[in-house]
Amino acid sequence: MNGLAMLYVAQGRFDEAEPLLLKVLDIESLVLGQEHPDTLDTMNALGTLYTIQGRYEQAEKLLTDALEIGRLTLGDEHPSTLTSMDSLAWLYSQMGRRNDAESLLVDALQGRRLVLGDAHPDTLESMHRLALLYTALGRYAEAEPLLIKAVEGRREMLGETHPDTLDSTSKLVTLYETWGKPEQAKQWRAKLPAEQGTEKQ
Repeated sequence: MNGLAMLYVAQGRFDEAEPLLLKVLDIESLVLGQEHPDTLDTMNALGTLYTIQGRYEQAEKLLTDALEIGRLTLGDEHPSTLTSMDSLAWLYSQMGRRNDAESLLVDALQGRRLVLGDAHPDTLESMHRLALLYTALGRYAEAEPLLIKAVEGRREMLGETHPDTLDSTSKLVTLYETWGKPEQAKQWRAKLPAEQGTEKQ
């Protein structure tokens, strides 16, 4: 049920994903308890869905609860807790609460590097998101190495044509364009598919 819900999220079929995730959360809370990593992961997934939909108040309640429970029962370095940090940070970034977002993203990235290693897709996601935040703040020199590492890591772990790899590459192009470095932007744009390389992401 959870797998089908996540497939619907990936396909943008949010109205079909939500009732499934709510049912999964109810069952997990009843059978496993609210403190179980699977329950917390579903809270994170539902909170992320609400973030995508712009339902920030509902997302914040779920994600802050998941983070608090995770910290208390599993510890700051548990993968579920780190996912909560990353998801809540992304929500705060979307809400314009950039200071709150930065603090959580830095913690999530440090924790994921320690627990999962630099090459893990979750670590690369935190690098990508922190780089985007730094880009939005105009802190281009801090964003650049993170985004390059995210691109290279995603290319190695996921392949050159994976959507995440293309997303990081496209955001690196945007970084260089915003930074006023057209030559670097051109070099990285050449690594994108033709139809994507002609667009500003």
